[in-house]
Amino acid sequence: MTKKSFIPVPLVILLSLTGHAANTSNDSPAGMVILPKTLKPLHYDVWLQPFINGNFSIYGRAIIEFEVLAPTYHVILHMTDIITKNESTRLIDNASKREIVILQQLYVPTRNLYIAHLEEKLEAGRSFILSLEFKGTLGEQPRGFYRSSYKKENGHTSWVAATQFQSTDARRAFPCFDEPGLKATFKIFLARETHMKALSNMPLVKSTPIENQPGWWWDEFEKSVPMSTYLVAFYISDFSSKIINDGSNGTMFRAVTRSAIQLQTQLAGEIGIEVLSFYEQYFSMPFPLPKIDMIAVPENSFSAMENWGLITFRESGLLYSPISSPAKQKKWVSYLVSHELAHQWFGNLVTMEWWTDLWLNEGFATYMGDKAVDHIEPEWHMMDLFIVHRQQIVMALDALKSSHPVSVAVHDPVEINEIFDQISYLKGASIIRMMSYFLTESTFKKGLKNYLTTLKYKNADQDDLWHFLTEAAHEDGTLSTDQTVKTIMDTWTLKEGFPVISVTRAGNSSAILTQEQFLLDTNATERTSNKWWIPITYTSQENPSFRDTQVKFWLNDRGIDPVSYIGYPEPHHWVIFNIQQSGYYRVNYDTENWRLLTQQLLVDHEIIHVNNRAQIIDDALNLARIGQLSYDVALEITAYLKKERHYVPWKAAFNNLQYIYDMLQQDPVFGALREYLLSLILPLYNHIGFDEQQGDELQVQLLRSEMVKWACLLRHQDCLQRSVSLFRRWMSNPNEEFNGVSPNVADTVYCTAIREGEEPEWMFAWEKKLSGVLSCTTHFWLIARYLKGAFNESSGIRRQDASLVFQQVSKNSNAGNILAWDYMRTNWKQITDYIGSTFFALANMMEEVTKTFNSEQKVSELIQFQKDNDGNLLTATRAVTQALEATRLNMAWMKDNYDTIVHWLKSHEYSSELLA
Repeated sequence: MTKKSFIPVPLVILLSLTGHAANTSNDSPAGMVILPKTLKPLHYDVWLQPFINGNFSIYGRAIIEFEVLAPTYHVILHMTDIITKNESTRLIDNASKREIVILQQLYVPTRNLYIAHLEEKLEAGRSFILSLEFKGTLGEQPRGFYRSSYKKENGHTSWVAATQFQSTDARRAFPCFDEPGLKATFKIFLARETHMKALSNMPLVKSTPIENQPGWWWDEFEKSVPMSTYLVAFYISDFSSKIINDGSNGTMFRAVTRSAIQLQTQLAGEIGIEVLSFYEQYFSMPFPLPKIDMIAVPENSFSAMENWGLITFRESGLLYSPISSPAKQKKWVSYLVSHELAHQWFGNLVTMEWWTDLWLNEGFATYMGDKAVDHIEPEWHMMDLFIVHRQQIVMALDALKSSHPVSVAVHDPVEINEIFDQISYLKGASIIRMMSYFLTESTFKKGLKNYLTTLKYKNADQDDLWHFLTEAAHEDGTLSTDQTVKTIMDTWTLKEGFPVISVTRAGNSSAILTQEQFLLDTNATERTSNKWWIPITYTSQENPSFRDTQVKFWLNDRGIDPVSYIGYPEPHHWVIFNIQQSGYYRVNYDTENWRLLTQQLLVDHEIIHVNNRAQIIDDALNLARIGQLSYDVALEITAYLKKERHYVPWKAAFNNLQYIYDMLQQDPVFGALREYLLSLILPLYNHIGFDEQQGDELQVQLLRSEMVKWACLLRHQDCLQRSVSLFRRWMSNPNEEFNGVSPNVADTVYCTAIREGEEPEWMFAWEKKLSGVLSCTTHFWLIARYLKGAFNESSGIRRQDASLVFQQVSKNSNAGNILAWDYMRTNWKQITDYIGSTFFALANMMEEVTKTFNSEQKVSELIQFQKDNDGNLLTATRAVTQALEATRLNMAWMKDNYDTIVHWLKSHEYSSELLA
C-alpha cells in the first residue's frame, strides 16, 4: 500500500481529537486521555509469544474489529511500552473488504496513545478491522504482561509470564480500547514451550505446533463473553493443576500452583465451590463461564485479582495449612476467595461505566465476601467481625478532612490507582451493609437480581443500581413512594465523611436528635456543611431488643434541626441508638445516658448486643478524641473490659487503645498507661490462657492471638518468659519443626524473642524465613539491613513484599519508625522505581510510617518531603496530605487531652511519678 506523506499533528490538536484530556502537561508520564466516543470495539483476536525463557521480549499480533459511532479520520487506541511494526498495519472495511489508506501512525507516550491518521473519513454505522503486529517486553513490575520467577526444589529458577491489567495496563500487553465501558469479546492465542502450560479466561480449544519453531506450540482459547480489557488475563508457567470440580455437574474449578504447595489449596478449593453455589442462588443467576482457575503467582500487585474465569492470588491469599497456619489465615483465604468470586457478578458481569464507580465493584465484593463466608461458616459470625474489621477501621480514615467520597471523579491512571483504598473497599461495603438493613434483606436481594439480570454483559453507574433497588423497595413497601434510594444514598456516596448523631434528653419521655459531620479536626468549619439521610434505630433498657433493626424514622439531609423524638424511656433507663451499628454513623448521648450505659456494662454487659458493646467503646473513645466527650467518661467505660470475653468488643478496644498507646509511648506517663492496660488484659489472659484449647472457636483463637500480642507488648513477664523460652528451645534444635505453641500466637512468640534477643535470634529467624517478624528487633543496624534488603531483589525478599516489610519496620518499634522514615525520605525515587505506583503500596507505607507523628518537627519534615517529591508522589499523593492532617491532629490531641488522661490514671492509682 502506498503511504502518503503527512505533516505531524501537534499534541494539543491530538488531545482535542479525544474529547477530554486528563492531566495535560506534556511531561507527565502518567498522563492519560479518555478516548473519543467515535469508535466502539466489538472483538479482538490477540496472538502473543512471550520469550519467557529467553530475552523476555514479546511478539504480538492483534486483529481488532470495531464499529464507528461518529464520523472520524482517526483510529485512536491505548498503547504503552509497545513498538508497532507500522508496515504490518492494515485497516479493512468489514463489509466491502476494501483497505483504507493509513497516512501516518503516531505514538504519544505521554498519553498512552496510538493514533492512525486516515486518508478518508470512517462513516458512522460501519464496522472495520484493524490488524497490526508489535513487539513488547515482559516487565519486572507486576503490571501489564510481566515476568516473575520462583526456585524449584532442585534449586533451578523457573519463570512465569503473568498479567495484571487492572486498572489501565491491558495497553501494556496489546493495543486496545482500554476503558471499562468499552467491552468486547476476545479470542486469545498464546505461544508456549512444550514443557510449559498456558491459561486464559476461557477454556483451551486446541494446541498447534508452531511452524519452524521446534518445541513451541500455539494454544488457542475459546471466544470470551463481552468483557472489559482490565479483566482479560493469561499465564504461562510450569505450574500444576488440581481439579476441584471437573465440570460434569457445573463449573469446572481448578487450583493452579507450583507443585510443592499444591496440597495447601484444599481450603480455597472447598470454599470456592460452596461460595460459587451460594452466589448463584443469592443472585438467582448461574456463573456464565465454563471454568474458573485460581492461580497463585509468585508476584502480584493485589492480594488477588478477579480476572473473569482466571483469578490470580498471591500465594499468601490462596494457601492454608491446617497444621501450621493461624486462624486468621483460614479466615483470610476464605474471605479472599469469596471476595474475588463475588466480582464475577459485581464488576465482571456488570461493570462500572468508569472508574468513578470503582466502589460498586470493591464495596460489593467486600460486603458479599463477608456475607458468603458467614453463610458457609456461620459459627465464625463474620457479620459481627465486619463491625471491627471493616466499618470502624474506615471511619478512622473517613473522619479526616482530606478523605474523599466513595464516588469520585478520576482521570489519570495514578488517580485511578489511588482510589483503590479503604474508602472504596471498606466504606463502600459499610454503606452497602447499611442499605441492606434499611431496605431489608429480601428487598435488597430482589433489587440486585433485577440489576444483574437486566444489565448483564453491560456497564452501569450507581444511578442504575439505585433505580433497581428503588423499584424493589416500592414494590415491597420498605420505602415510602416519596422516597428513593438515590435520594438517600447520594448523601453517602457523593459526600466525604459521615455524621455523628447527638441524642439529648428533653424531658421525661422525649429527646432531641441533631446531626453534624464527625471530623477529627475540632476547628474545621466544614463540619456543618454535610448532611445525610440517616436511618434511625434504637432500643432501651425498658425492653432491650437488638434484633429489630427496622428503621424507626429518618433524619433527612436538609439540616432541619432539632428533631424531636417521642417515646424516650424513663430517666433511670438507658437508650442505645444504631442497633448492631447497622448505620454508618456515630452516636453521642447526654452525660446521664453515658453513666447509665457504663453502669450496665459493669453490672451485666451481656444485656447489650456484642456489636453495640463494640460500638459504645468505639464511639466513646473517638468522641473523646475530638473533645465531644470527656476522656473521664470514655476511659471509665473501658473498665468493664476486665469482664469481657468476646472478641468483637475487645477488638474495638484494641483498635482505639492503640492510638493512646502510640501517642504516649515515649512520654513519662506511659508506665501508668501500661499498668492500666495490663489490668484490663490480665483477667482475659488468665481466663483463655496462652495455650490453645482443643475445640476453640475461631473468634476465641483470634482473641487469644490479639491478647497474647498485647500482653507481650506490655511486657507481661509470663508472656515474655514463655515466648523467649519456646524460641530458644527451637534454636537449640534447629532441624526440628517449631512446636509447642499454637500457630495463632507463634508470630508473637517469634517477635518477642527477636525483640528481647540479639543478632543470633534475628539471624535464626532470617534462615527460617520468618520475614514477618524480623522487624521486631530494636537494634538499628539489623533494622537497616532488613530495610535495605527489602528494596533489593537479590536479598530474596520479593518485590511484592517490599512495602509490607517497610510497614512492619515502621510499626514494630520506635527505632524501626525512625529508620523507616529516614529511609523513605532519602530513597523515595528508588522506592517508587522499584515497586512502581501500584495501588495500595505507597499509600499504605506513608500511612504506617507517619501514624505516630505528633510534633512540629514531623510536620516540617512532611512538608519538606512533599515539596522535594512534588509530581512524583504518585499513589501516595493523597496519603501525604492525610499524614500532614493527622500529624497536626495528633499534636492538638496531646495538647487538649494529655492532662485529662494523666489525671484519670492517677485518680485510679496508676501513676508514673517519681516520689522522694
